Amino acid sequence: MEQRDMFVAAVKNVAQLCAVAAMTAPKSGGQLFLKGSKPFIETVIVDDKETLGRLVAWLRERGAQLQKPIFFRDAETTEKVDLILFIGLQKWYPPMYDCGACGYGTCQEFLQDAPTHHDEGSEDWEFLGPVCQIRCVDLGIAVGSAAKLAGMNNIDTRCQTRVAAAARHLGIIKSDLAVALSMSVSHKNIFFDRTMPSLDKTRSGVAVERKEAPGPP
Repeated sequence: MEQRDMFVAAVKNVAQLCAVAAMTAPKSGGQLFLKGSKPFIETVIVDDKETLGRLVAWLRERGAQLQKPIFFRDAETTEKVDLILFIGLQKWYPPMYDCGACGYGTCQEFLQDAPTHHDEGSEDWEFLGPVCQIRCVDLGIAVGSAAKLAGMNNIDTRCQTRVAAAARHLGIIKSDLAVALSMSVSHKNIFFDRTMPSLDKTRSGVAVERKEAPGPP
């Protein structure tokens, strides 16, 4: 087996194990076990170049729209990854703790009022909120469990929210809120020492990417 083929096979295997770690990570309330409720953690692996290319295009378009160069930086990284594991909250439900962290006194109040936040303007939101804060904690634990397992297997990773937003808008994932765990195997970690591109405007007013000159070695 060629070296590169060996690396690709390894990272795919680790990504699958990371998806398992995200699914089995501890969750608040214990309803999944006690009441047989449906899982609310979504895991999707994307490794084909066509889909990764769609993510790159959306990030660049978003960066131009908002005039934020960080989207271009994430697009450049997405072009280099081996694959991305998306971990998100899909068809989630609150644990009925009535903790108040969401700003409502009870979970029932939250559930009744949440739909009123969604209007025509919400279609442009990167994620669909509001989201139960306890479930956000559960998502963080799931992502952390997956990232830890990837690190234990020496896979370079980066947790990214803007890439996950791109996947949501493109219909690649169905989650209201998600994190992209981007993975790479190379001689150097591609997720660090990244330069932030700057944005110039063309005469037509369309934002374009202009990379900053590299610094000294």
